[in-house]
Amino acid sequence: MKILAVADFHGSSNAENNLSKFIERGCDCLVLIGDLTDFGPPEVAESILERVKAAGVPTFVVPGNCDPKQILQVLDKYGVNLHGKCEKVGDIAFIGLGGSNLTPFNTPFELTEVEIQEELAAARCNTENRLVLITHAPPYGTKVDQIEEGIHVGSKSIRQYIEQKQPLVSLCGHVHEARGVDELGRTLIVNPGQISKGFAAEVIISNKRKTSARLLEL
Repeated sequence: MKILAVADFHGSSNAENNLSKFIERGCDCLVLIGDLTDFGPPEVAESILERVKAAGVPTFVVPGNCDPKQILQVLDKYGVNLHGKCEKVGDIAFIGLGGSNLTPFNTPFELTEVEIQEELAAARCNTENRLVLITHAPPYGTKVDQIEEGIHVGSKSIRQYIEQKQPLVSLCGHVHEARGVDELGRTLIVNPGQISKGFAAEVIISNKRKTSARLLEL
Protein backbone atom coordinates (compact mmCIF):
# COMPACT_ATOMS: atom_id res chain seq x y z
CA MET A 1 0.00 0.00 0.00
CA LYS A 2 1.24 3.46 -0.94
CA ILE A 3 0.00 6.12 1.51
CA LEU A 4 0.19 9.82 0.67
CA ALA A 5 0.39 11.87 3.88
CA VAL A 6 -0.09 15.64 4.02
CA ALA A 7 -0.57 18.09 6.89
CA ASP A 8 -1.04 21.70 7.91
CA PHE A 9 -3.01 23.48 5.19
CA HIS A 10 -3.98 26.43 7.42
CA GLY A 11 -6.60 27.57 4.94
CA SER A 12 -4.09 28.23 2.15
CA SER A 13 -5.29 28.00 -1.45
CA ASN A 14 -1.68 27.23 -2.35
CA ALA A 15 -1.91 24.17 -0.10
CA GLU A 16 -4.98 22.94 -1.97
CA ASN A 17 -3.22 23.27 -5.32
CA ASN A 18 -0.21 21.42 -3.96
CA LEU A 19 -2.45 18.62 -2.72
CA SER A 20 -3.88 18.18 -6.21
CA LYS A 21 -0.38 17.91 -7.68
CA PHE A 22 0.60 15.21 -5.20
CA ILE A 23 -2.64 13.29 -5.78
CA GLU A 24 -1.91 13.25 -9.51
CA ARG A 25 1.20 11.16 -8.77
CA GLY A 26 -1.05 8.36 -7.54
CA CYS A 27 -1.59 6.63 -4.20
CA ASP A 28 -3.62 3.82 -2.66
CA CYS A 29 -4.66 5.80 0.40
CA LEU A 30 -4.69 9.48 1.30
CA VAL A 31 -4.19 10.85 4.83
CA LEU A 32 -4.81 14.48 5.85
CA ILE A 33 -3.25 15.17 9.24
CA GLY A 34 -5.05 18.26 10.46
CA ASP A 35 -5.06 22.04 10.43
CA LEU A 36 -7.14 22.17 7.28
CA THR A 37 -8.30 25.64 8.38
CA ASP A 38 -6.63 28.51 10.19
CA PHE A 39 -8.97 28.86 13.18
CA GLY A 40 -11.96 28.16 10.94
CA PRO A 41 -14.52 28.51 9.67
CA PRO A 42 -15.05 24.75 9.31
CA GLU A 43 -16.58 25.22 5.84
CA VAL A 44 -13.10 26.10 4.54
CA ALA A 45 -12.35 22.39 4.65
CA GLU A 46 -15.08 21.60 2.11
CA SER A 47 -13.01 22.92 -0.78
CA ILE A 48 -10.16 20.58 0.20
CA LEU A 49 -12.49 17.64 0.67
CA GLU A 50 -14.09 18.13 -2.74
CA ARG A 51 -10.65 17.63 -4.29
CA VAL A 52 -10.14 14.59 -2.12
CA LYS A 53 -13.53 13.17 -3.14
CA ALA A 54 -12.60 13.51 -6.81
CA ALA A 55 -9.44 11.46 -6.23
CA GLY A 56 -11.55 8.37 -5.56
CA VAL A 57 -9.12 6.72 -3.12
CA PRO A 58 -9.69 5.73 0.53
CA THR A 59 -9.13 8.88 2.60
CA PHE A 60 -8.78 9.50 6.32
CA VAL A 61 -8.72 12.90 8.00
CA VAL A 62 -8.10 14.10 11.53
CA PRO A 63 -8.53 17.74 12.60
CA GLY A 64 -5.69 19.84 13.92
CA ASN A 65 -5.50 22.11 16.93
CA CYS A 66 -6.18 25.14 14.70
CA ASP A 67 -9.42 23.61 13.41
CA PRO A 68 -12.64 24.36 15.32
CA LYS A 69 -14.24 21.23 16.74
CA GLN A 70 -17.26 21.80 14.47
CA ILE A 71 -15.07 20.63 11.59
CA LEU A 72 -15.86 17.07 12.69
CA GLN A 73 -19.34 17.54 11.24
CA VAL A 74 -17.82 18.48 7.88
CA LEU A 75 -15.51 15.46 7.95
CA ASP A 76 -18.50 13.23 8.77
CA LYS A 77 -20.42 14.73 5.85
CA TYR A 78 -17.67 13.61 3.47
CA GLY A 79 -17.21 10.25 5.18
CA VAL A 80 -13.52 10.80 5.99
CA ASN A 81 -13.53 11.47 9.74
CA LEU A 82 -11.01 9.28 11.61
CA HIS A 83 -10.98 11.22 14.90
CA GLY A 84 -11.42 8.73 17.73
CA LYS A 85 -12.11 5.92 15.27
CA CYS A 86 -10.61 2.83 13.72
CA GLU A 87 -11.14 2.04 10.02
CA LYS A 88 -9.67 -0.68 7.84
CA VAL A 89 -8.37 -0.88 4.29
CA GLY A 90 -7.65 -4.50 3.50
CA ASP A 91 -5.56 -5.92 6.32
CA ILE A 92 -4.36 -2.51 7.52
CA ALA A 93 -6.14 -0.72 10.37
CA PHE A 94 -6.06 3.07 10.68
CA ILE A 95 -6.65 4.75 14.03
CA GLY A 96 -6.89 8.51 14.39
CA LEU A 97 -6.84 11.32 16.92
CA GLY A 98 -7.21 14.99 16.07
CA GLY A 99 -6.35 18.15 17.98
CA SER A 100 -3.20 18.43 20.04
CA ASN A 101 -1.93 18.31 23.56
CA LEU A 102 -2.18 21.64 25.40
CA THR A 103 -0.34 24.64 23.91
CA PRO A 104 0.41 28.15 25.25
CA PHE A 105 -1.79 29.61 22.50
CA ASN A 106 -5.29 28.46 23.51
CA THR A 107 -6.06 27.04 20.07
CA PRO A 108 -9.55 25.67 19.31
CA PHE A 109 -8.89 21.92 19.51
CA GLU A 110 -6.67 20.99 22.45
CA LEU A 111 -6.78 17.97 24.76
CA THR A 112 -5.14 17.14 28.06
CA GLU A 113 -2.77 14.18 28.15
CA VAL A 114 -5.41 12.23 30.09
CA GLU A 115 -8.02 12.98 27.41
CA ILE A 116 -5.60 11.86 24.68
CA GLN A 117 -4.96 8.64 26.54
CA GLU A 118 -8.69 8.00 26.97
CA GLU A 119 -9.54 8.81 23.34
CA LEU A 120 -6.87 6.45 22.01
CA ALA A 121 -7.94 3.69 24.38
CA ALA A 122 -11.56 4.05 23.24
CA ALA A 123 -10.69 3.79 19.53
CA ARG A 124 -9.99 0.07 19.65
CA CYS A 125 -8.65 -1.80 16.67
CA ASN A 126 -8.34 -5.49 15.99
CA THR A 127 -4.77 -6.25 17.07
CA GLU A 128 -4.49 -8.88 14.34
CA ASN A 129 -4.47 -6.07 11.81
CA ARG A 130 -1.40 -4.09 10.94
CA LEU A 131 -1.84 -0.66 12.48
CA VAL A 132 -1.28 2.88 11.20
CA LEU A 133 -1.63 5.65 13.81
CA ILE A 134 -2.65 9.11 12.59
CA THR A 135 -2.44 11.97 15.09
CA HIS A 136 -2.08 15.68 14.45
CA ALA A 137 0.24 16.00 17.45
CA PRO A 138 3.58 14.17 17.31
CA PRO A 139 4.88 11.85 20.01
CA TYR A 140 6.97 13.54 22.69
CA GLY A 141 10.76 13.41 22.65
CA THR A 142 11.33 12.60 18.99
CA LYS A 143 12.86 14.33 15.97
CA VAL A 144 9.40 15.34 14.78
CA ASP A 145 8.20 17.30 17.83
CA GLN A 146 11.11 19.68 18.35
CA ILE A 147 10.60 23.43 17.87
CA GLU A 148 13.37 25.80 16.79
CA GLU A 149 14.44 26.47 20.39
CA GLY A 150 15.16 22.75 20.75
CA ILE A 151 12.20 22.12 23.08
CA HIS A 152 10.08 19.00 22.62
CA VAL A 153 6.37 19.87 22.51
CA GLY A 154 4.71 16.59 21.50
CA SER A 155 2.31 14.41 23.44
CA LYS A 156 3.58 12.01 26.09
CA SER A 157 0.36 10.00 25.86
CA ILE A 158 0.83 9.49 22.11
CA ARG A 159 4.39 8.35 22.73
CA GLN A 160 3.18 5.91 25.39
CA TYR A 161 0.58 4.51 22.99
CA ILE A 162 3.23 3.96 20.32
CA GLU A 163 5.58 2.26 22.79
CA GLN A 164 2.80 -0.07 23.90
CA LYS A 165 1.09 -0.85 20.57
CA GLN A 166 4.06 -0.52 18.19
CA PRO A 167 2.07 0.43 15.07
CA LEU A 168 3.79 0.02 11.71
CA VAL A 169 3.82 3.77 11.24
CA SER A 170 2.82 6.91 13.13
CA LEU A 171 1.83 9.87 10.94
CA CYS A 172 1.74 13.33 12.53
CA GLY A 173 2.08 17.04 11.80
CA HIS A 174 1.62 20.13 13.98
CA VAL A 175 5.28 21.11 14.47
CA HIS A 176 6.09 22.75 11.14
CA GLU A 177 9.84 23.01 11.66
CA ALA A 178 10.18 19.35 12.65
CA ARG A 179 9.53 17.79 9.25
CA GLY A 180 11.26 14.46 9.20
CA VAL A 181 11.36 10.74 9.94
CA ASP A 182 12.19 8.97 13.20
CA GLU A 183 11.63 5.61 14.90
CA LEU A 184 10.30 4.42 18.24
CA GLY A 185 11.02 0.74 18.57
CA ARG A 186 9.54 -0.91 15.47
CA THR A 187 7.36 2.12 14.67
CA LEU A 188 8.30 4.47 11.84
CA ILE A 189 7.31 8.07 12.68
CA VAL A 190 6.72 10.59 9.89
CA ASN A 191 5.98 14.32 9.95
CA PRO A 192 5.50 15.31 6.27
CA GLY A 193 5.77 19.06 6.89
CA GLN A 194 3.48 21.81 5.61
CA ILE A 195 1.53 21.07 2.44
CA SER A 196 1.30 24.86 2.00
CA LYS A 197 5.07 24.84 1.39
CA GLY A 198 4.87 21.96 -1.06
CA PHE A 199 5.80 19.23 1.42
CA ALA A 200 4.29 15.76 1.79
CA ALA A 201 5.38 12.20 2.52
CA GLU A 202 4.92 8.80 0.94
CA VAL A 203 4.74 5.66 3.06
CA ILE A 204 5.01 2.17 1.58
CA ILE A 205 3.62 -0.77 3.56
CA SER A 206 4.55 -4.15 2.13
CA ASN A 207 4.28 -7.76 3.23
CA LYS A 208 7.74 -8.46 1.91
CA ARG A 209 9.87 -5.71 3.40
CA LYS A 210 10.04 -3.20 6.23
CA THR A 211 7.70 -0.22 6.09
CA SER A 212 9.47 2.71 4.43
CA ALA A 213 8.89 6.45 4.14
CA ARG A 214 10.06 9.14 1.76
CA LEU A 215 9.70 12.89 2.23
CA LEU A 216 8.32 14.60 -0.89
CA GLU A 217 8.65 18.16 -2.14
CA LEU A 218 7.20 19.96 -5.15
